[in-house]
Amino acid sequence: MPVLVRIAFRNLLEHKAKSLIIGVLLALGVVILIVGNAFMDTAARGVKETFIGNYTGDIFIAAKAKVPVSLFGASSFGNTETTQTLPYFDRIAAKLSSEPGVAGVTSQVTGYAMATIKDAPDTAEGDGGPGFVLLFGIDPASYYKQFTYAYPVKGRLLEPGEEGLVVSQATIDRLKKNLGVEPKVGDTILLTGVGKSGFKIRSVPLVGVVAYKTESEANDFISYADVNTVRILMGLTLGNDEDTPVTDEQKSLLAASGDDLFGGETVVTQGKVSVAQAPKAAPAAPKKVSQVDTGAWHFAMARLRNPAAAPATVHSLNLWFTKEGIDAQAADWKTAAGPFVVFIEGVRLVFNVAIIIVAVVAIIVMINTLVISVIERTGEIGTMRALGAQKGYVRKMFLAEALTITVVFGIIGSAIAFGVVGILDVARIAATNPFLKILFAGEVLHATVKASSVVWSLVLVGIVSVLAYLYPVSLALKVQPVRAMQTE
Repeated sequence: MPVLVRIAFRNLLEHKAKSLIIGVLLALGVVILIVGNAFMDTAARGVKETFIGNYTGDIFIAAKAKVPVSLFGASSFGNTETTQTLPYFDRIAAKLSSEPGVAGVTSQVTGYAMATIKDAPDTAEGDGGPGFVLLFGIDPASYYKQFTYAYPVKGRLLEPGEEGLVVSQATIDRLKKNLGVEPKVGDTILLTGVGKSGFKIRSVPLVGVVAYKTESEANDFISYADVNTVRILMGLTLGNDEDTPVTDEQKSLLAASGDDLFGGETVVTQGKVSVAQAPKAAPAAPKKVSQVDTGAWHFAMARLRNPAAAPATVHSLNLWFTKEGIDAQAADWKTAAGPFVVFIEGVRLVFNVAIIIVAVVAIIVMINTLVISVIERTGEIGTMRALGAQKGYVRKMFLAEALTITVVFGIIGSAIAFGVVGILDVARIAATNPFLKILFAGEVLHATVKASSVVWSLVLVGIVSVLAYLYPVSLALKVQPVRAMQTE
């Protein structure tokens, strides 16, 4: 093999122009792959860190549904009709807590509402109409033990048993734009939600405004409220399950006959006029009031001591659900993140398609260049064949050339890619729109190159290089040695 490598270097140096064209194409491919994957890996890592640390945990459990259900209620915003309450929540929570490696468990109800400020001044001039808010109904006692990335910048976080609302600064800005007046901590916020039983209105105090240790587009939309407020807004209330008190007088009416109730009348004579006295009306039964279903939860989430154990834990839980006949399903953070992961995967897909198109074009250019190069070397190939070189040896020689040029220009391309990523990282480019905010996984670009990306980029470029050599080499090997030696 060392002999073939020396021959490969000699041949590449002998055909400098063509080798340079092919090398530049390979180096450019390496740069595009490494820099592009650095962006994709940064976005994926940022979304993963944000969602696991802020909202979803490592394990996400929801009721089975016909459409994919995420932490936001459904696979797309604004559709909570498909969000079912988690059956046998207490059993699920107990099972989840008993799983090896589970560090903590919490739960949530997701809801949507329109918000306005109670007693807002009539002189306020906004765009008109209340503002939209996405609500996470939580139990602060367990929720803030698992998710520690949110911190108050105004006011404070919700406390256990407290009714209230906590929002992001972006939500404050949207409400100010819509309502014409800025909500402040201590203001009473009117929330109007549409649940299973129609419109519901709740008034809650604005307790605080939060920011996050890791930035994400999702942070701007989410607001936190006490779980009972969200349950009422979403219609998660008890029906007629509670007992109705019945008095002794009402019980006696149940035993009375129809004549006793409607036909038996007492006649009082007043002169010649007979007046029928109707029986005394029965007391009205107490009016029933719907009560909050305090056992209703949409989702359960868990943090693991070892996040790498998430797939095994998900599998174990789903087997248990099937065995126990519970209509629930465990999943990882990607399912819980829903539309945000779909967006990242969509961007990655577009990037991969673009890379494939670039690779196809590069292969075509390289093949054309190599065809010319191999045709020029037909005499050389014929002489080698006439001296006893087998076709396999000739193929190995060209393979050595392909791998040599891949390694040399691959290293050059990798160095350039590291330089580009380093410059972009130092420049701290700001995200100026939601698309870039998700792609940058924060307010500014902070891309890093993974070693695995470099390895796979070199492997992919090497495969492209070898494929480009196959066709022209096969053409050259079809020429008879005698004819090849006669070719100049």
